[in-house]
Amino acid sequence: MKFMCGKISSCSAPFCGLTLLFFLISSMGSLSAQTDTLSKNPKPQREWKLSDYLQVHGFVDAQYGYDMQRLNDGQFSRNSVFMVRRARFDFTGNLHPMIDFRLQADMAFSPRLLDAWLRVKFCKYAHLWIGQIKTPYTMDNFYSPLNLEFVELSQSVAALAGFNDISGNPDFANGLEIGAMLSGTLVDFERGGERLPILNYYVGIFGGSGINIRKDNLSKDFSARVDFFPFVKDFRLSGSVYLGNYKLSTGGDAPRNRYSGGVEYMGKHLTLRAEYLQGVTGIRNPDLLSPDTVYRVNTQGVYAFVGYWFYMGWGRKSAAVQRLRPLFRYDYYLRDLQDPSTTAHYYSFDLEWWPEPHVRVHLDYTLQQRKAYRHLGHSFAAKVSVCF
Repeated sequence: MKFMCGKISSCSAPFCGLTLLFFLISSMGSLSAQTDTLSKNPKPQREWKLSDYLQVHGFVDAQYGYDMQRLNDGQFSRNSVFMVRRARFDFTGNLHPMIDFRLQADMAFSPRLLDAWLRVKFCKYAHLWIGQIKTPYTMDNFYSPLNLEFVELSQSVAALAGFNDISGNPDFANGLEIGAMLSGTLVDFERGGERLPILNYYVGIFGGSGINIRKDNLSKDFSARVDFFPFVKDFRLSGSVYLGNYKLSTGGDAPRNRYSGGVEYMGKHLTLRAEYLQGVTGIRNPDLLSPDTVYRVNTQGVYAFVGYWFYMGWGRKSAAVQRLRPLFRYDYYLRDLQDPSTTAHYYSFDLEWWPEPHVRVHLDYTLQQRKAYRHLGHSFAAKVSVCF
């Protein structure tokens, strides 16, 4: 090729044009090959998803209840009611691999904030909980209503764990308190590639005034629970304590101390739990001459239940599985050790059915033998839960 003043001679132009076209086609081919290579081996990129940090759950309980008691004078006391017992929204999430949280509210009857806590998981030995949390008293208290076996709690759990508290203070509800708690696994072992706990603990300091309540309580309350798993999966022994005081509506402090011990087995088919509860509660006694006198009520109770899961599919080739569990519970309760007439024995028969993972059906019958009445009482409940 001859270059003259930067111009290409006319005789070389066709050749140079073909050369330039060749290089352009080659470059495009190379770029296409690199693009194909990148598309076959893309660089992994982490996409941000809201579900990585926040999950929304909830459930609704619709219930029918019927109670009948023949009084000592021969008259009958009857109650029949339909109600939406619970309507809960549950927000859980992770702010960090070591930090999670929970916010749960119940919209039935009147809006009420339930769980509202932040947990820092330093290691398996130490998890720090701060906020409004379940107190570690009794085994039943940590279970969600969707996991509890019966429509109603046992009498002693309701009276002593802060659901229908024997003190009569309505601020004690759902077994929740505001405070701080430390929990963790102290001892564990490995079996089949899985770490199984041997000894778990829960220790907390609480306000002792109930949920969503800010009241003066200088003493604060203490609660602790220890769970021992004797090298058997799904089997545990448990002991717990709650020690504190609460403010009386008329002023002054009164004791509110509770103790419990129990055993539980939660296998794939067989389920059982038994627990003894005892407590001392100070209350005002209007029958006393001195209105400032605090009467100490010594309460005790025992419950024990057994159930068995049956698993069934909708069809022989169906992957959908139904769960059906018949249960029986014996529930003994003595409200006041000084008053034997407050003794009650309840015998409950329950049928729990999960036709699919988001729907639960309960049918419950309880035979009530209360010493204050000469006749037996009867209670029937039907409940449908829909969860999301």
